[in-house]
Amino acid sequence: MANIKKLDSPIGWLVDPHNKWVIHFDFKHKSDDQNATDFTIDMWGVVSSGKPMEFKSRRKVTKQESLNTWNQLVTSNWVEFDIEKLKTA
Repeated sequence: MANIKKLDSPIGWLVDPHNKWVIHFDFKHKSDDQNATDFTIDMWGVVSSGKPMEFKSRRKVTKQESLNTWNQLVTSNWVEFDIEKLKTA
């Protein structure tokens, strides 16, 4: 199991213990206010090849909600997923 560090703002991908779902955490700075950010959590279904190809849903959340969700998933044995490594394979 991958060792996942505590984060200020979760960014990246987590995969569930059964390799059926991946969740992408992201944020973007809003152009009108450099201190404001727009956090999103996207859920994807994993196809038989192991790639996240089936988009399921998007949620806009606060930074705290994003952190809470990340930490809850990690506690439930979700692990970091390296999408870049999969793209180059």
